Amino acid sequence: MKLKSTLGDYTEPEFQALVERIWAVDVPKADHDRLINHFDQIAGHPQGADLLFYPSRDEFNNVYQTDTVVYFVKDWHLQQGRAAFKGQAMPAANLSHARSNAPFDWTQITQQRIAQNLADIKTFSTDISIAEQQVQTALAVLEQRIKHLLEQQGSQSGVDESAASIRALEAAEFGARSAVRRFVTLQLRIRFARDGARSDVVHAQTLHAQWQGIAQQLSTIYDSSIAKVNLFNQRLANVQSESLLATAHNRLVDLRRHTGGAPARLYAPLAFVDARPAILVEDALSPSLENHRVDLQKAIRSAVAEFTWQVTSGDAVHQGQYAAILEFDFFSRAESGLYGICLPVSEFIPVEGVDWQYLSATRAEKDLPFRMSSGTCSVPTGRLSRSLREIKTLQQALITPTNGSAISPGVRVRSVAWNEHSQTYDFTADGVSAVSVSWSTPTPLDTTMSFAPDVENQLEFVQSSAVPSLENFEDLSTVSFDDYVVVFPEGSGLAPLYLMFRDPRDAAGQSLIPEAPVAPPETR
Repeated sequence: MKLKSTLGDYTEPEFQALVERIWAVDVPKADHDRLINHFDQIAGHPQGADLLFYPSRDEFNNVYQTDTVVYFVKDWHLQQGRAAFKGQAMPAANLSHARSNAPFDWTQITQQRIAQNLADIKTFSTDISIAEQQVQTALAVLEQRIKHLLEQQGSQSGVDESAASIRALEAAEFGARSAVRRFVTLQLRIRFARDGARSDVVHAQTLHAQWQGIAQQLSTIYDSSIAKVNLFNQRLANVQSESLLATAHNRLVDLRRHTGGAPARLYAPLAFVDARPAILVEDALSPSLENHRVDLQKAIRSAVAEFTWQVTSGDAVHQGQYAAILEFDFFSRAESGLYGICLPVSEFIPVEGVDWQYLSATRAEKDLPFRMSSGTCSVPTGRLSRSLREIKTLQQALITPTNGSAISPGVRVRSVAWNEHSQTYDFTADGVSAVSVSWSTPTPLDTTMSFAPDVENQLEFVQSSAVPSLENFEDLSTVSFDDYVVVFPEGSGLAPLYLMFRDPRDAAGQSLIPEAPVAPPETR
C-alpha cells in the first residue's frame, strides 16, 4: 500500500501500523529514512519526527510505546479543535465560549441537560443491547470450541490440527472474557450516570418529575445489566476451558514427541542483524517483539561488562555464575516452545583478524569468553496470569563466562548459505532433525507497506533488565549449550553472528538433537 498524502487519510490503526513499521526497522535504510520523513511531514505535531524517539512527557520515559506516539499526535490535534484521523469524531464544540458574554439562563441550561440525559439513555439502551449480543455470541463460540476440542481428544488428530484447536479455544476464551469486560465497563458508565441523575433529583430546583424519570430509567437499565453480568459470569465459570487446555497441551506434547514432524524453522528479519540482538521464533515477529532488541542488547552488554571486570580483576567468583538477560513466556499452549537468540559475535570478541570463512568451511570451533544457554525461573505467586491460568514459570536465556575449567569455550563455526529461491540467508544446525534459521532480507517499501493488523506476538511478559543480577548454577554438570558462530557468505557485508537455541529437550518434549541428552538447568 502506498503512503498516504495527509494524516487525515489514515485511520488510527493505519497510522499506528506506520509508527510500528518505523520502529521495527525492517526495510532498507533509504526506505526507513523515507518513512521517518513522511511521519515528520504529516503528523502536524510540533515535535515532528522527534516524537518517534523522544517522549514529550517525563512520565512516559519508561513505558514509551507506539500507541503513546499515536496518543500524542491525536491529543494534540484534538486540542486544536480538529480530528486527527480518518473516521475520528470531531471534538464537541465548546459552548461556554459561544455564550461567554451572554447572561446565564438556568432554565434553558436545565432543559439542555435534561435533553442530553434523555439522549444518553437512548444511547445506553442501544449500547447495552449491542454489548449483550456480543457477549452472547462470544460465549457461544467459546462453548462450541470447547465441544470441538473435547471431541478431538478421542480422535486421531495430528499435530497441526491439535495445535490449531488449542489456539482457537484460547482465542475464543480471550474473546468471551473481553466481551464480558466491555459489558461491565459500559455497566459502570450507566451506574455513574444513574448516580448523577439521583443527585440531580435531590438538588434540582425545577422539573423534578423529569429528573425523577431520568433517574428511574437509568436505574432500570443498570439493574437489568447486573442480572445479565451474573449470568455471563456463571456461564464462564461452567465452561472449564482451563483444565481442558491443560489436557490438550499434554496430548500435543506427546504427539510431537512420538510423531517428530518436519524440522523446526525459526525466522528473523535481516535488518541490522549484525548490529543488534534478535529473538527468533517459528513465525513472523510482531513489531513489539522487534522493539525489544534494544533492551536485550543493554542486558547483554551489562552482563558482559560485569563478567569481564571480574575476570580481569582476577576474581574467580564468576566461575559458575550466570546472568539472565531475557525472560518471557509463550502466549499459546500450542507453541512448540523452541526459540533462539542471535547477536553479533562482536558483542563477545573482536571479529577482526580472524579468518571466519576458513573456520566455517572447515567446520572448526572458536573459543569464546561467553556462551548462552536456556533455563527457567519461578514467578512469585499472584504476579502473572493469563485468563484463569496463573503463570508459575518463565523461560530464560542465560549468559555465562567460560573462563575456568568447568565450561568449555569451544563454539562450533558454521556457514550460512544464500537461498536464491526464497531470497533468504539459511542455516541448518547439526543433527538429524535439526532446527533451521532463515534471515529475510529487507524488501522495498512500496512492495511491502501494509496497514494490516500486526502479526500476533508469540511471546508475552518479555523483559530484559538493563542491569541483570548474577546468580549461581546449582550444578554446572547439567548446563547444556546448543550454540554456533554462523558466518555469512563472503561479500554479503554481514558480520558473523553468535546463535543459540533453547535446549531442545526442554521444548515441549521435542528431541531435535538426539545425541547426548542432558537435563536443562533449573535456574531458580
